[in-house]
Amino acid sequence: MNIFNFDSRTYRFLEKITDFLLLNMLWIIFCLPVFTIFPATAAMFGVVRSWLRKEEPSLTRLFFKFFKDHFKQGIILGMIWTLLGVLISFNLFVGLQMEGSLKNVLLPALMVIGALFLFTSIYLFPIMVNYNNNWIGIIKNSFLFSISHPITTILGIVMLTIVVLATSVIPLSFLVLSSIVAYFIYYLCSKSFRKVERQKNISFKKEVS
Repeated sequence: MNIFNFDSRTYRFLEKITDFLLLNMLWIIFCLPVFTIFPATAAMFGVVRSWLRKEEPSLTRLFFKFFKDHFKQGIILGMIWTLLGVLISFNLFVGLQMEGSLKNVLLPALMVIGALFLFTSIYLFPIMVNYNNNWIGIIKNSFLFSISHPITTILGIVMLTIVVLATSVIPLSFLVLSSIVAYFIYYLCSKSFRKVERQKNISFKKEVS
């Protein structure tokens, strides 16, 4: 075995792990005010998008840039999406308490709405950092992608479920898993983006300055 090559691969692996840890720490710090969760998450997805495109700007500089660029949009979308999530959860809770035929009608409908909300959520941040949309366009396109690419949607949900289960068993895994799952979710979503762009012969991808 060539020791130099082994060391080189090990160094690149450790460097990538360090990048994921740093990105995750930046995300956690910028999420601390709570109302900045959406801009911070958009920034994290913006960074992993840059990694997948083989762009090499400074991680921290890139994170700050995406955070600033998506701050207002992220705050607005965060408020709307959080409100929708609370309303859907409340209605599901009420539906579960119902009795009789009304429950048999309303509960399945509420579960479908809840599922569509979750499906759409998978695409929100990849859409936000990949296309020039307002918040209405982000929600609309996220919904359309989620139902037109069900395999990607299901894989994204499986990844999020694994992260939730992992962090419930090993809380410290949260320090790195968020950025890793963001990387793989964006990777999956980007394949759907490219497929649609090839079909329509368009490209609305943002460029990092």
